Amino acid sequence: MPATAELIGATVALVGLGILTLCSVRSITRRRAPSLLPDGEPHP
Repeated sequence: MPATAELIGATVALVGLGILTLCSVRSITRRRAPSLLPDGEPHP
């Protein structure tokens, strides 16, 4: 069934995009976190 294969492909693409978005958001947050802390506070 071509429709099933198309549905599976679309689902895999959406899941892949979601994982990439999550990874990039986490890395950006990790990179920016020290600059968001107030001065004088020790880094945890």
